Amino acid sequence: MNTPADSNTRDNAHTNTDISITANATGFSTKTLNPQILVTLWNVERLGSFSAVARETGWSQPAISQQIRKVERELDAKLVQRTSHGVELTPIGRILARHGQLIDNRVTQAVKDVEEYQRNGSTHIRLVAPPSVCSSFVARVLVHISKTSDIRVSLMQMEPPEAMDALEQGLADCAIIFQYNSLPALVGPDDLEVSPFGIDPLMLLISANNTITRQYESSHLPVQLISARSEQWIAGCETCRANLVSLARTAGFTPEITHSTDDYWATQNLVEVGMGVSIVSRLATTAGTQPDLAALPIADDNAFRTVCFVTRKADDRPAVARVKDEIAKASHQYLESI
Repeated sequence: MNTPADSNTRDNAHTNTDISITANATGFSTKTLNPQILVTLWNVERLGSFSAVARETGWSQPAISQQIRKVERELDAKLVQRTSHGVELTPIGRILARHGQLIDNRVTQAVKDVEEYQRNGSTHIRLVAPPSVCSSFVARVLVHISKTSDIRVSLMQMEPPEAMDALEQGLADCAIIFQYNSLPALVGPDDLEVSPFGIDPLMLLISANNTITRQYESSHLPVQLISARSEQWIAGCETCRANLVSLARTAGFTPEITHSTDDYWATQNLVEVGMGVSIVSRLATTAGTQPDLAALPIADDNAFRTVCFVTRKADDRPAVARVKDEIAKASHQYLESI
């Protein structure tokens, strides 16, 4: 949305794309907001001055000021205030700027999609996935796809919240994420489609010599998490940490978290040397578990996560569908049916 154009033309063009909206409890009557002014406010927040916005967009400073003053009059609200360092948005200005950021992201993504299609014939797919998925079955799938089609998949390791952001910002075409049953589901934009692949049970990673392990070997019953309340805990990523805290709270205790790492091998090493215990996914353990450690099932109905595939609803490229289908088939060997 930053393509330079003649300033005079731009000063008048916005009236052709006005979108009517009705304010609610603020007492405003029906007002008009131009999508371009929302993006302009986002640029003001991002760049911090009218002159910087003018340089980047090709607009004149008077045109930018005129646009903002017009909307301020219509809303009867201040959107921008001057400071010793330049300008900054008021709270109402920041609200509008957030919508401008979304508009700018979508238009930028549209341009990237067209450019990508023209360069690669829609066969280059950018996939993001968490470490446990990357280290288990995805690599084999990508090798198979590369050998049996002209599809080129770029894989980047990313935890679910960052993966959803990457999709929203147009930095990825599809994502594999997980959602813990103990936590609220991740919420993304309405234009994303989430397809569950299967269930990945959670395990208690603990020393093979621990009393809890010996009790499990005797009873073969899933472990009550409360039995590990006196242990120190090793947490994973931010989402994994929240899941640990939630499961522990349900079990009746607050875990003493002494270390945090999203590296499964680092977690194993910490458990091995006696620095604590951890909750890991069964999928992560398929990469290997050291012989002096044990991964025990947990007696909690929420001790699992759902592994899902996420795409944009409008992305109907055959290459995306092929990647999804191949990953789904491979995942059935590692995940439980929903």
